[in-house]
Amino acid sequence: GCTSLTAIPLPEGVTSIGNSAFRDCSSLTSITLPDDVTSIRESAFEDCSSLTSITIPESVTGIESDVFSGCSNLTSITIPENVTSIVDRAFYGCSSLTSITIPDNVEIIGNFAFYECNSLRNVTLPDKLTTIGERAFHRCTQLSTITIPASVIRIGDECFMGCDSLRQIIVGDENPKYTSLGGVLYSKDLRTLIQYPLGRPTDFYAIYDRTSCIGNSAFRYST
Repeated sequence: GCTSLTAIPLPEGVTSIGNSAFRDCSSLTSITLPDDVTSIRESAFEDCSSLTSITIPESVTGIESDVFSGCSNLTSITIPENVTSIVDRAFYGCSSLTSITIPDNVEIIGNFAFYECNSLRNVTLPDKLTTIGERAFHRCTQLSTITIPASVIRIGDECFMGCDSLRQIIVGDENPKYTSLGGVLYSKDLRTLIQYPLGRPTDFYAIYDRTSCIGNSAFRYST
């Protein structure tokens, strides 16, 4: 809550940034994390609304919940290759973030991870990813296309709800759980229509004949 703090040098040797360490430091524009940092705890930079960029050291292996939640001016972030999980609400409300590359070793994207990142246009998902949590990309209104790797075996409810510009959801051919039919997300057996992309450029859609279930919020906001 140090709302006038604009910068702070962290000494070499610091290995952990504690829970809520810089939470609500709303004037903090930049910070350099020492190379020895291995842990950035929950809400460490939550609501640092003036923070524009940050580089996470290579030694960090996980991004905990709410770490950058509410960093509404964050436009650039470098996530190291050692990170294996991006957990709940990690980038919730980072409304200035335009693109992000998820490192190759990430297996889990948590619930609400990129919720209302409404400037996000490009997301590259890694081939080791197994789980995308519920509402992970909810209201990413600039996202136009996304490719689900063959490795993903769980997509949470309403994952892409409110993605107004999403024209197609592509799924890797070898995926055992999901498939894409004309850019629409279905279960592999085509029994369940999971998500209709809201930006699909047509005013008519014929659901596949064998489909027996329409998932939660599958057509919500398809105005």
